[in-house]
Amino acid sequence: MEDSSEDVEELKEVLKVVGEELPRLVRNVIESLKELMEITYDAESARERAKAIAIFYKELINNGVPENLALKLVREHFVNPVALVKYIMSSGREEED
Repeated sequence: MEDSSEDVEELKEVLKVVGEELPRLVRNVIESLKELMEITYDAESARERAKAIAIFYKELINNGVPENLALKLVREHFVNPVALVKYIMSSGREEED
C-alpha cells in the first residue's frame, strides 16, 4: 500500500509542476507566433526583413559564392514566417492521426 500512496504523491507533484509550467509555455508559444505574424504583416518589419535578405545575398555574391549556393543559403537562413506557422500547425495534426 505504501508504494501506491507514494505513486499518488509523485503524480500529484508532477501534475502540480505541469499545471504551473504549461500555461507559461503556451503563453511563450503564442507570443512567438504573434511576433512571427507581425513580421509578416507589418509593412516596416517586412521592409527591414527584405533589406536584410538583400544585403545577405549581395554579400554572398560579392564574396564569390555561386548564385545557386547563395540562393540556397538565403532560403535556409531566412525562414518564411507563414510557412513556418503552417508547418508547425500541420506537424501537430500529423501526430494526432
